[in-house]
Amino acid sequence: MIRAKDSTGLLLIFLLIGPLCVCCQEEEGYQDDDYEYGDDGSDDSQVIDVTKDKADQIAPPYFEESDLRIEAKPGDNVVLNCDARNFQISNAVMWYKSRTIIANGQNPISQRVEAMMNNSILLKNVTPEDADDYYCEILPQRVRQHTALRVGARLSILCDDRDITDRSQTFRQGDHHKLECRTYLPGSTIIKWSFNDLNGKPSPVENQNGVIILDNVDEKNAGDYQCLADDGSRHPPHGTVHIDVQYSPIVSTHRHHVNTERGASAELYCNYRAKPIGRSYFIKDGKTLQLSDKYSIKDSVHNGHNRTTLIVREVTDSDLGEYLCQVENAIGSNEVKVHVSYVPETPQFEDMSVEGNQVTLHWLVRSRQPLSEAMLDYQVTGSLHWSTVSVLQTHRHNSTENIWKITHQLELQRGVWHARVKTKNTHGWSHFSNDYVFEIREGSEIEIDEEADKPELPPDEIVQAGIGLVPRGAASALQQLNLGAILLAALLLRIRL
Repeated sequence: MIRAKDSTGLLLIFLLIGPLCVCCQEEEGYQDDDYEYGDDGSDDSQVIDVTKDKADQIAPPYFEESDLRIEAKPGDNVVLNCDARNFQISNAVMWYKSRTIIANGQNPISQRVEAMMNNSILLKNVTPEDADDYYCEILPQRVRQHTALRVGARLSILCDDRDITDRSQTFRQGDHHKLECRTYLPGSTIIKWSFNDLNGKPSPVENQNGVIILDNVDEKNAGDYQCLADDGSRHPPHGTVHIDVQYSPIVSTHRHHVNTERGASAELYCNYRAKPIGRSYFIKDGKTLQLSDKYSIKDSVHNGHNRTTLIVREVTDSDLGEYLCQVENAIGSNEVKVHVSYVPETPQFEDMSVEGNQVTLHWLVRSRQPLSEAMLDYQVTGSLHWSTVSVLQTHRHNSTENIWKITHQLELQRGVWHARVKTKNTHGWSHFSNDYVFEIREGSEIEIDEEADKPELPPDEIVQAGIGLVPRGAASALQQLNLGAILLAALLLRIRL
């Protein structure tokens, strides 16, 4: 039997131990929960990112297009957009023209600028002076979107849709380009294009509604193009553009055949134009000729062309033949052939005179050797055959040692005629000259001052085909003898009668 005193002691012990047990149970339960949480391998559990919406809110603003271009006419109202993605209430907008502030948020600086609710701005009644680089800037990130505004003047010249008014453009040989003359005038206008080539020769240019198509551009397209909008005013708007063309060398020579003689020198000329400048050299028998005692090179400028001259000294038979002048630059290369020989060079037409149906033709020929014969071919346009005549008289030109003058007179009927000449020296015949084309018109007689326009008399030496050198005095004596014989024959004939 438990005594009252003992029961009181047990109660006190229970009261002291009870809270400790409760604390121990709570600690064990927390450990069990922690264990079960970490051991849960169920696939149905889902992780929720509570920071997702917050991350979207703090993503920086950006533009889908950072560079825009707008074309406008004078007097238009133009909207410049500032369409930023992720724009937040904490962002601010600044608008600039080049480096000048024109709007701060919804507060425009200029009276011609109107701020819009979507951060865009409106430019009212634009003028050519408004053309510039505009950009909106999002703060504080300083993200920018640029808009290039072009306001056409009264007249603009566009090349491939780019404004090039009063500027220069460089094209490359073979390019394709479009030049367009565009006007911003209220009334009707007539577009007139003109072209001044590099020699300053003006000429009209065909166009279709103010558009010129330059297809397969070449050196001939280089020069100044001017567009004028004829609106009936005293001072119509106009603009100019200068076109440069880079092209491969254009190579030529005025003497394709060079006459020389054994032991003498021969000069071969090579003329060319090129842009950028070209490099020239001569080739013979497949080998590039180098400077030596035999060969020398001289560079000069002649009639707007670059000229390279090859000098071949102390010519021998092995130096005869074909030479190749080749010129190359960054665009391409080109060449011309020059032939060195002992036969006369190809005759070159000098001039002509007409008196009624009498035509006097003159050619010049280079030959170190004396000429022995000349042959003239002529025909009227439409004829299938050439008429041929041997020219009996040739003489040295102005006492020049190596240049001969060929002169011949023909009596021709009305029509368009072709004439060509070739000559012979001690080594053979030259090539025929290029055809010279001339016209005999009805009633085309020209009054000629007998003293002023008297044909040049032959010098002291006359070369006659098949005869050789005859002094001028002897020739005159022969002419007088022929005249005396004719008179004597006429007198005898009269006596007989």
